[in-house]
Amino acid sequence: LAGIHVAVNRTLPGAADKPFLPEQALDLTAALTAYTAGSAYVNHLDDAGSLRPGNRADLVVLDRDPFSVPPEAIAETRVHLTYIDGQRVHTAPTA
Repeated sequence: LAGIHVAVNRTLPGAADKPFLPEQALDLTAALTAYTAGSAYVNHLDDAGSLRPGNRADLVVLDRDPFSVPPEAIAETRVHLTYIDGQRVHTAPTA
């Protein structure tokens, strides 16, 4: 999520610096696609990277919709659950 934050904002989370090469910023949809379907593609995982019948059931459940927060807050998003091949392998501790 920190990498997605940087791709969208072109600054590190919490940094007060001016964006680095802001013309190269991605919108959130493109950044999420790069980190999901794009990563599956470069790793030759044809059955991963998107939610489709027959694909691996690798996914995360986030604590918020990253599209519903300001771009500066993307990095504050936390992973609540992680599934690999349809099996839950991580549950975030509750506060």
